[in-house]
Amino acid sequence: MNHLVDIDITDKKVGLRVDLNVPIENGEILNHERLSAALPSILYILERTKKLCIISHLGRPEEGSFNENYSLEPIKNWFQKRLNVEIPLLSEFKNIPESLCLMENIRFFKGEKDNASELSAMISNCFDVYVMDAFATAHRQSASTYGAILEAKEACAGQLFSQEIKSLDSALHNSENVLSIVGGSKVSTKLNVIKNLISNSSKVLVGGGIANTFLKAAGHEVGISLVEDEMIDISRNLLDTNKIILPKNVYVANSTQDNSAELVPVQEVNKNKMILDIELSEEVRNISNHKYIIWNGPLGIFEIEQFSNGTKQLINFLENSSSKVIAGGGETIYAISKFSDIKKFNYVSTAGGAFLEYLSGYKLPSIEALRLK
Repeated sequence: MNHLVDIDITDKKVGLRVDLNVPIENGEILNHERLSAALPSILYILERTKKLCIISHLGRPEEGSFNENYSLEPIKNWFQKRLNVEIPLLSEFKNIPESLCLMENIRFFKGEKDNASELSAMISNCFDVYVMDAFATAHRQSASTYGAILEAKEACAGQLFSQEIKSLDSALHNSENVLSIVGGSKVSTKLNVIKNLISNSSKVLVGGGIANTFLKAAGHEVGISLVEDEMIDISRNLLDTNKIILPKNVYVANSTQDNSAELVPVQEVNKNKMILDIELSEEVRNISNHKYIIWNGPLGIFEIEQFSNGTKQLINFLENSSSKVIAGGGETIYAISKFSDIKKFNYVSTAGGAFLEYLSGYKLPSIEALRLK
């Protein structure tokens, strides 16, 4: 796979696919993180050529037609202020100026979702080099994230994309030195993640509703907790690997509205109670010999204060760990932002679905396309 630093882009026409899919309300951008994350590749390219066209999607508009609610106009304005330059917002892949410009929402273009060959060729033909820097969309086989890469004269991974792969691969290829932590509500949605991490980690700590299912599979009383009974046998088989770390103590209550959360050993859960959070065990706190820690998913219903203890304990542990921490997923980022600062972690992925699919061991279309170039 070619990386941006490996390609000579001097004075060449460059198409840069980034992920600028940010929340916008009444024309105001509510979170700038993805815009800021795109800047390193943009600045790197602009130092070598002014012929740069930025491409991104925003939301899920009806394909093939313009929708003002999903226009990249607010994003254009943000970049204009940040870069102190006028940036035209284009509506078609024709007569692209030889200066910095922004293409309107790529999902307005018919054929983007279905990876239409006509759109793929139209995109790629506009540029000498096509740079893929939207790892969050790497699991989608769309025209701008797959077809255009294959059709491009020359294609490479952008700086953010390269950093994401490097961070994940460095952990996943050091299985004896990796502790993985997987939270969330359902085993079924994280099954492939857990299976792959068991193969690529020395231990896997489970939390959230996922832990409930594993606790029941291990023979513990879980009361009226959220459990996937159809996943019990699978969970029991995974426990047989001796790599799963189960919580020793859990927070129980009558319901999520119950303010009187009680911390009890897993052997003492009342059949009329719900497990809504876990305590980070000493077994995990005392772990200090892992080079990497991979974290995806909260350990309890952290949005409710009385059930946020496990997640807060985990974040505190990770902040003070000497291990390289790689975290990702929507709820994970939200929890970090709520209780800490992303800058305190070695690497926090904003990729969401692509992050989970990569952790699951799946081949991502964009990566496969880049490897063919």
